[in-house]
Amino acid sequence: MKKAFLLIALLLAAMLLAGCAAKEDTQFPETSSALQVDPMSVTASAGTASTEEQQQDEFDWDSYDPSREEDNNASAYVEGVVYDDLGNAVYAGATPIPLDPIDMPTPTPRPALTFVYGPVDPPNIGITFEAPAGWQADASQQDTIVITDPNQYDGFNATMTVSITPVDRSYKLNDVKTTVRDKLKEIGQYNYTKWETTSLSARTLLKKDGFYANYRGEYYDGTVVRGRVMVALLDDSRIITLHMACPGWYNESYMNVVAHFRDTVKLK
Repeated sequence: MKKAFLLIALLLAAMLLAGCAAKEDTQFPETSSALQVDPMSVTASAGTASTEEQQQDEFDWDSYDPSREEDNNASAYVEGVVYDDLGNAVYAGATPIPLDPIDMPTPTPRPALTFVYGPVDPPNIGITFEAPAGWQADASQQDTIVITDPNQYDGFNATMTVSITPVDRSYKLNDVKTTVRDKLKEIGQYNYTKWETTSLSARTLLKKDGFYANYRGEYYDGTVVRGRVMVALLDDSRIITLHMACPGWYNESYMNVVAHFRDTVKLK
């Protein structure tokens, strides 16, 4: 009897434990390996790009130039100039290196030249005018007079050349501009390592309309020459051409000679 009661009690206990186990399985199911996801393998779903992919799509690799990331100041370095670690120009020792044209020394101004004028009546050109006394005149060329300052300054003797030449009947005032430009080109293509000209300006000569331009050039030896070319259209299909060439540092003084010529020149 006692054995039967003990057997029934064991059966009831077993049934109770089995019910608890079933309840636990319902509340806490075992995680299936099929549902586990490695966070390092996550990819964006179709139609949605990741941030990195969006950046790559927006960057134009075809136009990428890697040289833009290099030092852009490298091409600005000048031979003979000393630079610090930051690329700034410095002086070598106690002697400053001039950086042209920023801190080049200002040339010493030359004293103004003064002239005493006298009449010039060349036999071959049909004009009279006044020029500095003592200048040497050369009338050997037809329709041309060349007068030269015998005094040399900065390695150059000033010369003023005046000529009167015929032109075609179709030649108009606008053609004077071309003549001035052609003359400047002719002068500048020889002997000069540097050559600069101004734009054309209107100016009368012998009371006739014309144009002129100034120039500045440097010879191979460093001699600076400045000058002016002036052309005016005369009656009877002729032009008068004036060319003054002078030492560069005395340009203002010699332009006064040109002004005096304009004031005194007359047709015979």
